[in-house]
Amino acid sequence: MQNTDEIDKLYQASETEYEKKDIPYVAPSQTADTLFNFVKERKFLEDAIRSKKLSARYCKENIEYLHLGIKEIAFPMKCFCDINMHKLEEHLSWYGYYGIAFSKKWGMEQGIQPLQYINPESELCKEYGLAFKDALRNNDKEYQKLRDYIALQLMYLKPYSGPFKNRITGRPQNKCFTDECEWRFVADVTALEMEEIITDPIKMAEGVLLLMSNSLNGREEASLSFEYKDIKYIILEDISDYNAFLEFIENLDIENEYKKLLISKLLVWSEAKGDF
Repeated sequence: MQNTDEIDKLYQASETEYEKKDIPYVAPSQTADTLFNFVKERKFLEDAIRSKKLSARYCKENIEYLHLGIKEIAFPMKCFCDINMHKLEEHLSWYGYYGIAFSKKWGMEQGIQPLQYINPESELCKEYGLAFKDALRNNDKEYQKLRDYIALQLMYLKPYSGPFKNRITGRPQNKCFTDECEWRFVADVTALEMEEIITDPIKMAEGVLLLMSNSLNGREEASLSFEYKDIKYIILEDISDYNAFLEFIENLDIENEYKKLLISKLLVWSEAKGDF
């Protein structure tokens, strides 16, 4: 831990205005220069293409590892990964074989944030848990920004591993979360007068979360908007999906040049996976 003098220096520095400088984007050499979002049904992918929006949905996160006395929370998010193509099969077997992909540069410009994976046995995890409890206990207005920040940080944390339900099979399994290389868009839904973080087990019932998530569909306040030119790939499971998706594109009420652009983005996973 830092001593008091060092903390005072950091505080003073934070009070100083620095000239804003543009930091050039640097493409990664170890991970994909692409952010992928996968869903388990082709319909969900078609809805995103039709609306040119990726809308957040309330998802559960297990936070028992923080020892806060709370097992689960739920909040509105849209998740991505930056896994290289030749390693995607395992990820698809958990989340679905229908995907849309964007450049990482585009994602960063939209404010999408990589997660911080945390070792539950580390001092960082223990100190965060203590800070969280202290912030909740202190209701003074002057601590509101601190409480907001700690709550926001929680939405970008994940343990190294833990229990997780496979979206395809529905079976719970233990999963190494660092393998997911996850990035998140967390929607600020306060303008919609909806809860940012849900802790009430009754509200976290599957049917309730589904209704709340559906109410976010297409809402600007809870969505990432994109143009067709922003898309890098549209991933489909097999040839039958490809043929059905061609028909879907043909029936879209858009100009022919955009239809051709969308077709150029299509990638059939069953045909292409062996080439990566």
